[in-house]
Amino acid sequence: MKNLALLSLFIPALALAQPKSADDYYKEGETQYNLGNFLKAVEAFKAGYAAEPNDSKKSVYLYNIAQAYRQAKDCAQSQFFYKRYLALKDADTVKPLKPEKRAEIETILNELNVCVQQQEALKNRQPDTTNPPDNTVTPPDDKGNKGKVVGDGSTTNGGDDGEDGEDGEDGGSIRKGTEEVTTPKLLSVRVTGGAAKIFTGPDIKVPVQASFALLGGYPLTVAPQVSLDIGAGFTFTPIPLEGMGTAKLMSLLANAAGTYHATPKIGLRADAGVGVLMLAGASGSRFTGGRMTDGALTMINVRLGLSADYAITPNVVATLTPFAFSYSPPKTGLDDSIKSITAIDFMVGVGYRM
Repeated sequence: MKNLALLSLFIPALALAQPKSADDYYKEGETQYNLGNFLKAVEAFKAGYAAEPNDSKKSVYLYNIAQAYRQAKDCAQSQFFYKRYLALKDADTVKPLKPEKRAEIETILNELNVCVQQQEALKNRQPDTTNPPDNTVTPPDDKGNKGKVVGDGSTTNGGDDGEDGEDGEDGGSIRKGTEEVTTPKLLSVRVTGGAAKIFTGPDIKVPVQASFALLGGYPLTVAPQVSLDIGAGFTFTPIPLEGMGTAKLMSLLANAAGTYHATPKIGLRADAGVGVLMLAGASGSRFTGGRMTDGALTMINVRLGLSADYAITPNVVATLTPFAFSYSPPKTGLDDSIKSITAIDFMVGVGYRM
């Protein structure tokens, strides 16, 4: 009986002495993440990476480490582990990363690059020394202060087996079992308004008119400081007609825009769009030579624009478009003197990134 009693005391101790498995570290990391202890989650996921015997599962831990660092607002470390995750997936010939998942991560990396620049700017801002109580100056600390991460983090998951790994069939989410979380996708939307000068030919003079534009796109990172928006655009310009109401000049375009992020807050952007221009409400007017038309006149439209963005917040930007040019060849039904319809716009507005 005495031996059995001693054995019962040793069994829990022996259980505690057993080394943790990779799954144990994963569960610990997930628990700490859900409790908001992101740096403890990092430690657990790193230990799980080291303990994981299956190389095909290691990339999941790198992704979760990057996510936890992003939530901890350590942009540089988060950026490093996202890049390590991509490098490991590049070498994975069995289950490579899907293009849409790579696009999401590259967008996050672009945000983190801006965040790292902001943190470096804060770290190097004067004064760069500390003053103790006796007012003597000490050398600057060589450890950088951590700033605020750009963007919104998503929860960590994944890593329990090969089937429920990184890339689901529904677009590259990371999941464990039946629970699934997808990294948020970013959209860029901007609304601008200003003035437009429209040229139709020597016989028809159009005074400067109010003009409006709506542009939206999905941003992709193509270089550390360069992003590309793929989306659509809509423009609207009312044109008053003498004694005949108002004609409407509208365009609907497929739009691509490239932005160079010169500084964390300033971006230089170029837009190029191709689509259709519609002239509505002009039947029987000077634009049709007095002839009646059936519905709106539709023609090809090309639009080019240059603008500058200033980030008021990580999500809200002020935008200035000092020059936008559009061109449409003439359409049957227009007055014979109209050789083309061109417009030069000057606009200001706001944009929202989410």
